[in-house]
Amino acid sequence: MTESDHQRPDPPTSARPLSVAVVGGGLGGLAVAIALRQAGHSVDVFEQAAALGEVGAGINISPQATKALSALDLGPALEEAGDAVTGQIQRSLTTGEQLAETRLAGEAAARFGAPYYVLHRADLLGVLADATDRARLHLDKRCTGVDQDADGVTVRFADGSRHRADLLIGADGIHSRVRACLYGEDQPVFTGQMVWRALVDARTLPPGILGPHGFCGWIGKGSHLMTYYLRGGQILNITTQSDADAWVEEGWSAAGDPDEMRAAFPGATPDLQLILDAVTSCSKWGLFGREPSHQWGDGRIQLIGDAAHPMLPNAGQGAAQALEDAYVLGRWLAVRADDPEAALAAFRDVRIPRAHAIQRQSRLNSKLVHAGDWERRQDAFRAREARGDTPLGMNWIYAYDIESQWAHRVEYPLSHTDAPLDGAA
Repeated sequence: MTESDHQRPDPPTSARPLSVAVVGGGLGGLAVAIALRQAGHSVDVFEQAAALGEVGAGINISPQATKALSALDLGPALEEAGDAVTGQIQRSLTTGEQLAETRLAGEAAARFGAPYYVLHRADLLGVLADATDRARLHLDKRCTGVDQDADGVTVRFADGSRHRADLLIGADGIHSRVRACLYGEDQPVFTGQMVWRALVDARTLPPGILGPHGFCGWIGKGSHLMTYYLRGGQILNITTQSDADAWVEEGWSAAGDPDEMRAAFPGATPDLQLILDAVTSCSKWGLFGREPSHQWGDGRIQLIGDAAHPMLPNAGQGAAQALEDAYVLGRWLAVRADDPEAALAAFRDVRIPRAHAIQRQSRLNSKLVHAGDWERRQDAFRAREARGDTPLGMNWIYAYDIESQWAHRVEYPLSHTDAPLDGAA
């Protein structure tokens, strides 16, 4: 990869505070509201749900995202709510054979500069909500339209109300209404993969079933499962991913049948079968996405997170990239509040190459993890480990120093994330 300075930002300006509307009260929306308020701006968040809430599932916060949250003064709250991961084991889904190990503590943590956390999505949302100005958080506000002119943006809502602001941030996910208002009603495309999610009472399972790190991936041809503990070992989180020919359910998520979930993984090793047998409720999701795009916003409107760059979960970076977006956008609007459109353009110039590279990495990981050739897959894992990298080649993502690089445009050659499965970079 190559790095070059973006045009050096000016010192913080004495420009008047901006009024900012954020559409979307999820992880990215609340994080950007915190970042922009710390930059001195007035921020209102509009969430279409009647109450804040996140799906019952675990989430990964990799080291560079931990740094972003720490830079937003949320490090202690994250440490209290999350579980620091010492490492991950990857095993064969059918034989239990260890395929690879990722170390995330000790020397690795020192190299990455921050811990790797897992936590319940609702707990992370709570951390962000506790740092949000609740008086400026507006629930049951479904965006129906956006109007932009030279001086600002007007957001229209289903209840007939309107809100005027200097800037609009669309943090409303892959089905973003803000995006649709900018670029039309293009629909996300089914990626050919689906996910099962479940939470299990860890006390019903043998201690140590996930190995020394409490985090184990189970990998087979065309499918894999990630299992790890949450809330101090009280809950075991299961997230699976499988190749699928089509998605036929109503919508992109649906209530699942635990027996159907278990049947999706025939021949599971005995330990994994114990975990699957403990599932009493689950959900299933079709994975939808878009090709990497430069359509991230225009003028005084900016998209972040899945509204701008949806990605497969194979690199564990969906939420992490929204948090990176939030911090970097806050920094640009701190130093260029005198010219907010220039600040948003600079944000896009810095963020788009990195997000596109991580989208490519996510696709590459899917190919590698689901490959049927065990020897080739293990050769790829071992080649990366021999270079001091993680088995899936994630060092370049984890080691990113967001506080020192937020104003830098980093170019990632296609070969960096499109390496062949034999591990040759």
